[in-house]
This record gives sequence, structure tokens and C-alpha cells, in this order.
Amino acid sequence: MRNLTFYCLGLLMILAQSNFYRILGPFAGLTVGESLGARPWLHGATPNFVLPLIIFLGVHEHSMARGALLAFGFGYTLDVLSAAPMFLFAFVCVAIWWLSRVAGVRLTAQTFMTRAPLAFGFAVVESAIVLTLLAIFGTDNFRPLEMATIVVPRATATALVAPLIFSLAQRVHLSTLPSRTAGEAPAG
Repeated sequence: MRNLTFYCLGLLMILAQSNFYRILGPFAGLTVGESLGARPWLHGATPNFVLPLIIFLGVHEHSMARGALLAFGFGYTLDVLSAAPMFLFAFVCVAIWWLSRVAGVRLTAQTFMTRAPLAFGFAVVESAIVLTLLAIFGTDNFRPLEMATIVVPRATATALVAPLIFSLAQRVHLSTLPSRTAGEAPAG
């Protein structure tokens, strides 16, 4: 039940992420100033809603197999729903889950103000992994260079929504914990 609840939350986040550009669409062409080479200020600012959930699982999930399988499931679903090469996001999601697990960011992910920089850092790392893999294995050599312009706006947008997704994941985590009965002694 717990795995299904987290996967359904991740699927909901993936669907929301894939349609978020409709909200940002009218603002995507706006530029700040009319200077030479002015770029739209919301170019590439679609947040990654699944990344904070993967970081949360890396920090709070005790079972290595469950966390890795959920991260792989999120990545595989992203692969199926996107136009990216197959297994690109499956690999990246498991790598990000593993990095958050290894980094031991349990204390960092506890407060509201530290979750945004944590998500920003992991979003930049995720983008670097994706761009590197596309540069190595992709067919279009200029595609990673074009996509590099959206790394900072996407990481910033992900950092802004990360505290909300962390708190939502925390609620799901607490609601799916097994409850202890009155006669049961605490484990320890």
C-alpha cells in the first residue's frame, strides 16, 4: 500500500509537471528590458515536481530496494511520457536517489529553508547528468548546448516548489507508517 501510494503521488506529480507549461505559456515570451540578446525570463522555468519526491525517498526511505524501485518507476514513467531516449530518466532518477541517499542529507532536509537549496543543487546535478548523457549518446550534438540555457531557470523553479512537495511527501510518509498498538513496545 505504501509503495502504491508513493507511486500514485509520483504519477500525479509527473502529470502535473507535464502540463505545467500551459500555465507558464502566456508568460514564456516576456522579456525583461529590450537589450540586445534579451531572453524570455520564464524560458525553461518548468519545475521538476518529481525530483523533490525522489530526494525525499533517498533521505527517508529505509529500504534500499523499495527506494530504488520507486525511483526507477518514476524515471521509467517519465521516459514513457517524454520524447527522451528510453531509460535516460530511469537511470537519472535512480542516480539522483542514490546520490541523495549517499549524501546523507537527512539533517539538511528537515527545515523549510534548507529544502529549496537542496532541491536546487540536486536539480543542477540532474541536469548535468542528462546533458552529459545526451552529449555522449545523443544523435544531435547541438541539442545539449541548447538545453543548457534552461538549467538555472528549471533548477530555480524546482527549488521554489520543493518545500511544498517535501511536505506533501512527509504527509504521505506519516500516513502510511504502520501504527503501533497500545501493548506493543517501541523498537530500539
